[in-house]
Amino acid sequence: MSPLRLLLDEHYPPHLAVMLTSQGVNTVAILSDHPELLGAPDTVVLKTAAELGRGVVTENVSTFPAAIREVPDHVGVIYCRSTVFHRNPTGIGHIAAALTELAQNPPPGLGGQPVIWWL
Repeated sequence: MSPLRLLLDEHYPPHLAVMLTSQGVNTVAILSDHPELLGAPDTVVLKTAAELGRGVVTENVSTFPAAIREVPDHVGVIYCRSTVFHRNPTGIGHIAAALTELAQNPPPGLGGQPVIWWL
């Protein structure tokens, strides 16, 4: 099991968390595991993820930087570009593969320090 623990933002389906967990990446999804975060501001999502010791996987590149400024003690944000990683069935498989590879070879600090990573 990878030490990297992830929280999938609400635009990712719960089955992606199941796929990642089956590959050894401890992952939860807002849609299935933290429905109280549905529609919550990015700051609340990031703060909750930090409290849970989880990095956030999101494609909100336009709004998450403000949350990062407000929650500087997070444990990582992983941006998944929607132009590269589509959320259709094939794209979800690509996202799972990329996140699994990242979890197997994370950059220094990701998952424990405020590292920002782009897939």
